[in-house]
Amino acid sequence: MALPRILTTAASRATGAGGVVLKRLQNVRIPGTGGPPVQDDRDTAVSRWRVVTVLGSPDQVGTGDDLPAPLATFRDRIEIRVTPAPGDKGTELAARFRGQASEDDIGELRSALRRAKQVIEVGEVLRVDPVPHGKRPSTPQGELLEEAAEEAPKGGVL
Repeated sequence: MALPRILTTAASRATGAGGVVLKRLQNVRIPGTGGPPVQDDRDTAVSRWRVVTVLGSPDQVGTGDDLPAPLATFRDRIEIRVTPAPGDKGTELAARFRGQASEDDIGELRSALRRAKQVIEVGEVLRVDPVPHGKRPSTPQGELLEEAAEEAPKGGVL
């Protein structure tokens, strides 16, 4: 086996192992840091408010017919709460489901809140894909990054 192939294989395995370790560490909470010690049960997770802080006044956010487009797809399924953010730091836009929702629905709502924030603040949803200079290289690291970027909007990470 040639040295470049050995190095590529080693890098691929190290990247995969690192991804497994990071995935496990995402749910580890250090006592006293403010995060929940365990994940919520399904009913609690569905009824929890998801919140983003928007740089702007409450009248810029809208709650009725003028709801931002990313949230309008959930119109009848969610409750919306708009309140001034603490310390005059803008407006808090919160949403939660009225009834039952799946894990995918919760992820989609989180993503919709972030997109709504961008629409209100910038006027459009900012895009990172595809990268400005083209497609990421087809390497193990590039594939891992593509996968993480695809899942990030639903999980609130990256």
